[in-house]
Amino acid sequence: MGQAARRRAAAARRRTTGEISVRDAAPGEGQRVRHLLDRHIGGEESEEAAERIDRPNKRNDGLWIQLVAERDGLIVGALTAGDIFSKPHIRQQSAAAAMIGRHAEIINLVVHPEARGQRLGRRLMDEAERRYVDAGYQLFSGEFIARRPHLRAYYEDAGFTVGKPGRPVVIVFGAEMVSPLEPHDDACLIWKVVRTGPTVVDFSSVPAAEGTRLVEQAILEAQADARVEGS
Repeated sequence: MGQAARRRAAAARRRTTGEISVRDAAPGEGQRVRHLLDRHIGGEESEEAAERIDRPNKRNDGLWIQLVAERDGLIVGALTAGDIFSKPHIRQQSAAAAMIGRHAEIINLVVHPEARGQRLGRRLMDEAERRYVDAGYQLFSGEFIARRPHLRAYYEDAGFTVGKPGRPVVIVFGAEMVSPLEPHDDACLIWKVVRTGPTVVDFSSVPAAEGTRLVEQAILEAQADARVEGS
């Protein structure tokens, strides 16, 4: 048997043997996760993911979740999710502290090709979402590269709404905070309301003027509700 055939046979055995467990990443595993990200999704923000695994951040920037999927001692999947407050353009806003504990985002998600087709990415997302819901978060978001159109159906199947490439959405959290989400030019935003509270205005589905009106309407309604609750 040639070397290439032996590699294919070994890969086939790995696909069919061994249970895959999902757990928190442990300090010291950061570079293994970074290698997986760099090799299979281009390494976007992989350095920060590795840093947060090996040197957990103690700043007050919300809940961060670093999950790995492991089979037979090998890391075959990983997910990094964090509080939106960690983003500089959010944190610099005057009312940004009101965002902590409300909105989390998927920063990266990767599954090794030999472990695909087993809904492993969904397991990782579901576990992260469950933890954020338990912690009281209201919104879960992320983005994907638009040139991978099959991911639209993938995320819609997971319960997310998917925006159009390069188009923003605005999240209104009551009367306290308005959070714009701006995707990369070649990316689509995804979002899911996991607890009642926020209003999402999708600027990819309405003209800009109509989107602005809907944001203003959501703020006015939230202010009215706050006055009623305080009376």
